[in-house]
Amino acid sequence: MTQVGAGRASTVLALDDARVLRRGGAPEREALVMEHARAAGYPVPAVHEVREDALVLERIHGPTMLADLRSRPWRLREHARLLADLHRRLHAVPYEDGALLHLDLHPENVLLSPAGPVVIDWTNARAGEPALDVALSWVIARTSGGLPGRWFARAFLGAFEREQILRALPEAAALRISDRNLTERERAAVRSLLC
Repeated sequence: MTQVGAGRASTVLALDDARVLRRGGAPEREALVMEHARAAGYPVPAVHEVREDALVLERIHGPTMLADLRSRPWRLREHARLLADLHRRLHAVPYEDGALLHLDLHPENVLLSPAGPVVIDWTNARAGEPALDVALSWVIARTSGGLPGRWFARAFLGAFEREQILRALPEAAALRISDRNLTERERAAVRSLLC
């Protein structure tokens, strides 16, 4: 098996041209959320199998939005609008007692397939208020993406009602700081947003 992707808390291995094995996260819960989103027409990989410690998923061919931005930075505004649209579409999906939130929806978790964007890494997904999801994506871009991330964050935030997102900022910052995969430098950057 060849590694085709990795996050801070997961590894993705190619099983063949059509399937990958994603290790990490909470596979059973993640599969349920992904199938719920997929049934609502949201672009997620198909779940082929749930294992105790992994998921066998549809293999999506194409770069991450982040990789595309690195090679074609002039597409920043286009990608910021696309990410904002993916948020809006997701938040239109009812889930439990609120809207479906991804809570890690940033350019590294969007694959740009020939058929369109596909959202991956559903480990943190849950129900809640859409402003929290948007605020958290803004925090991630602003504090973990360097100067290009700050530019992206500005373009992304411009697609939403700023005041509503700023009200969700303290909760989004607290969620980000609690991520055990964050570096101390990233935590300090998140804290500085609250000053």
